[in-house]
Amino acid sequence: MPKLDGYMAGCNLGHWISQYGRKGPEHFGTYITEPDFVRMKSWGCDHVRLPVDYFLFEDDEKPGVYREDGLCYIDSALRWAKGAGLNLVLDLHHAPGFFFGNGAKNDLFTNRESQKRFLAIWEFFAERYAAEGDNLRFELLNELVWENSDPWNALWQEAAEVIHGVTPERGVIVGPNRWNSVGELKNLVVSDDPHLLYTFHMYEPHLFTHQRASWEPMNAAYRTPVTYPFAFDDHRAYYGDWIPEHMERGGMVDRAYLERVLAPAFSFIEKTGKPLYLGEYGVIANADDDSAVRWLNDVADICIAHGIGRAVWSYRGFARVTDENNEVADERIIRAITRME
Repeated sequence: MPKLDGYMAGCNLGHWISQYGRKGPEHFGTYITEPDFVRMKSWGCDHVRLPVDYFLFEDDEKPGVYREDGLCYIDSALRWAKGAGLNLVLDLHHAPGFFFGNGAKNDLFTNRESQKRFLAIWEFFAERYAAEGDNLRFELLNELVWENSDPWNALWQEAAEVIHGVTPERGVIVGPNRWNSVGELKNLVVSDDPHLLYTFHMYEPHLFTHQRASWEPMNAAYRTPVTYPFAFDDHRAYYGDWIPEHMERGGMVDRAYLERVLAPAFSFIEKTGKPLYLGEYGVIANADDDSAVRWLNDVADICIAHGIGRAVWSYRGFARVTDENNEVADERIIRAITRME
């Protein structure tokens, strides 16, 4: 069974070399730098999760040709993490033929050429970083969204085999369907591979964690601030006749609700004996700090109680971990993430 020691409390480095829009070298060279790793270690983090988009280092016109001008940023992150005493999860956030926001454009599960490129990338990374130990783990794909899990179950096992053909003890991380939904863990193949780790993401209740998010029309249109915990009936204007799973009219959305949401994770651990890793969770900066602290502490408490590792989204952007000037916004949020006093 893979151990989670060293992967229990971390930060995602989102929007650096993944989901960076039209930004280029100036952004890559300044958005995240070596002092950021030192600071995360000083907070009490033991690892970082590094989302990477494939086109940082590979052009669609030249598949299989990997550019050093993009790979150098991954190399720097790994070097800086090691220097600070942090482990690193290398997450393929946008793969050839798949991105969670691309919908019908995705062809990773219908086009063997896209699959070959996907497998080739992981073979390349396995070879490039073969000298690294358990300070580095590979997360095969971020937030799968597909009709069913069968094509993914076949492809991730093929990818794990490719990686372990190069580095037999490399830790490999795989997540379930529907944006890495905890409820989809049951549809993943459970492998006997001792170097495999399963992951999921959790942003519930979405109304709170993504309140007034500009990229989500329903939430953007609902301008009422949402505190945590909250009474379901306080936001009937948002929910209308819709009652999400684990909620009820007249009920509270609180830690007990989070326990219900995460129950499939507890069941997965009990049935399989496998540890779990919560690769993304967090609260948008639009939320008030007091509520964010309460939610982050509740999620951390639940994860710690069940031995689940976690990484907040994100060190910069989305959550109020650091502000627009990359300064700590609220020390209580840092303590809630790392559980350091």
